[in-house]
Amino acid sequence: MIALPALVAAKVALYCAMRADRIGNTALAARLGISEGAVRRLLDLDHRSHIGQIEKALQALGVQLTITTQAA
Repeated sequence: MIALPALVAAKVALYCAMRADRIGNTALAARLGISEGAVRRLLDLDHRSHIGQIEKALQALGVQLTITTQAA
């Protein structure tokens, strides 16, 4: 298992949820009431998105973001 930073893991989860639902950037943007460019930034691993924005996007896809911790 590879440990990822929380923000990166959330972005990967968003990407996977979009692919599973066969929804593109434009359709997700319409659901969220934001621009397609904003969705691209949510998926950009180099962009420092707010975790709440990603959580909202996941919710629009019917996915709940859950964060857990464990001993190192």
